[in-house]
Amino acid sequence: MRSYRALLLASLVALAGACGFQLRGAVQLSPQLTPLYLSDGGPQALRNEIRANLRGSGVELSQSRDGAAAVLSIEKASQSRRVLSVDASGRAREYEVRYQLRYRVERSGQPPLVRNIQLSRELLFDPDSVLALGHETRTLYNDMQRDAARLLLQQLQVLK
Repeated sequence: MRSYRALLLASLVALAGACGFQLRGAVQLSPQLTPLYLSDGGPQALRNEIRANLRGSGVELSQSRDGAAAVLSIEKASQSRRVLSVDASGRAREYEVRYQLRYRVERSGQPPLVRNIQLSRELLFDPDSVLALGHETRTLYNDMQRDAARLLLQQLQVLK
């Protein structure tokens, strides 16, 4: 019975490797982007999240714009909310919360690259727990901000 399980496990590992599956691991930026300078624009929490992700991936960060091969600037980070559905008495029952991030990458000798990241989540409103709505909304925005920082790094990874 043990040999059957071991054979099954080995087959699954070989099958996963054969299809090209690999763990995500650290972000590997192109050598043309390092060292990278992160400018002062955008919310501090977002910049801290991006900086932590970059350092965690071993990306060299420049202390000044002059010593950097590329400059990453956060141009816009915004949050919004809209009503998706209402109940019979006209009160909102479901919201869509959105997080939008626009950033710019400047490299010497190349035109600046501007990209957008847009994330959205749905939020159900319970009229019996109004205080929980504010907390849940803040939690969703914080999660979307972390997701946007990870997506930004993944988009930087594919730049050549």
